[in-house]
Formats: sequence, structure tokens, C-alpha cells
Amino acid sequence: MILNPDVKQKLWSFAIRTSYQSDYLLQPKEWGKKIDIKNSFPQEIEGLWLELGSGFGEVAIELANLHPNIGFLLMERKIDRVKATEKKRKELGLENIRYMTTNFQWFFSELIEKEIFDRIIINFPDPWPKNKHHKNRAMQVSFLHEIHALLKPNGKLLFATDYAPYARRTISLFRKCKDLFGYEKEYEFERSGFPISFFENLKRSEGKRIFYLERTKINPG
Repeated sequence: MILNPDVKQKLWSFAIRTSYQSDYLLQPKEWGKKIDIKNSFPQEIEGLWLELGSGFGEVAIELANLHPNIGFLLMERKIDRVKATEKKRKELGLENIRYMTTNFQWFFSELIEKEIFDRIIINFPDPWPKNKHHKNRAMQVSFLHEIHALLKPNGKLLFATDYAPYARRTISLFRKCKDLFGYEKEYEFERSGFPISFFENLKRSEGKRIFYLERTKINPG
């Protein structure tokens, strides 16, 4: 989301406030000072994945359990959901999960170094179905440029939605950004070998069709 500097400064004062405290929370402290994400994880971590809007953490918890050498950064602004995820993390003794409660649509480049993530996951973001609210959707051309900057060379972006108009719009955006991302298939209705969240199970039980999009970063030539 493109914001003018004055608005960004005001939003920053809200972004750094949180009632949640944890050794696993990566909280920004200074405007423009990037968080040292790599060194926030144990030394044995070999790669980093980012989940945007991680909800109650079902997907990340399962992935972190399956891939102990991968560090998972979860960006989720709703504290109750972060607390629920943290409870599961503690129960399983997982040390490869960290959190950020900052709204990722407000701040990205100010907080995170470029080209550090192997994968970025966006599962079922708010579709903002009314036309007047489409500007609030996460998936915008400017946002895709930011995602591209965060991914390592040949890194992957995984996107899922049950809202067909949003899926079609996102596919259209990727076509406009064909110099940023490549793909084998524009979309699929199945994603094998990947955890399923409570929300996804709910939508499937309602008979909703899920659109899965996978894109690979095209490295600047």
C-alpha cells in the first residue's frame, strides 16, 4: 500500500504499540531501522519462510514441525491469534517460529532486508468484496513488487483464496507483473502436501472451490 510520508509516520506510532510481550516477538523500535531477522533464529536455521496473516497458526505450526531447519516468521496483527499460536508452539517445543504484529500492508521495506525469504505464504487474505473497498486488498501491483524484493532468487510465493473474483484479479495482476514472477500453471484447485488450516477446512466443507496460485521469482537480468 502506497502511503505519503506523513501518514506513514502516524501509522508507525500505532505499529510499534502492542500489549503482547514475548522473547519470540520481533518488534520494531526505530523508524527505518531494519530488524535482524536472520540472527533472531537459532544458528542451525538454514532458510526462512514468511507467512502473512498467519491466523491461529495451524499451517505454520505444522510446517515448522516438519521442517526444523527452516525459520518461520509469522506476521499477524491480531494478538489473540498470536497467543493461540504461541501456546501451540510451546506445547511442541518449537524454536523455529518468530512473530511480528506489525500490519504488513503498512510497512515492509522499512522493517525487512531484501532477498531473505525462500518462500512467502499468503493464505486467504481478506477479499474486500465491495468495489469501493478493493483498494484495501493486499494484492496490488506495488505489493507484488515488495514481495519480489523480499524473496531470494528463485524464491516462491504461495497464494490461496476461496473468493473467485479475488483469484481472477490476482491472476490479472500477475500477468501485469510477468517480468517479476514465472509459473507453470496460472492456478490449481488442489495443493498436495501442504497443511490445511481450520478456515480452509471450513470453506471446503461449505463446498467452496479454493484457488491456489504459485509463483517463482524471476531474477533481474
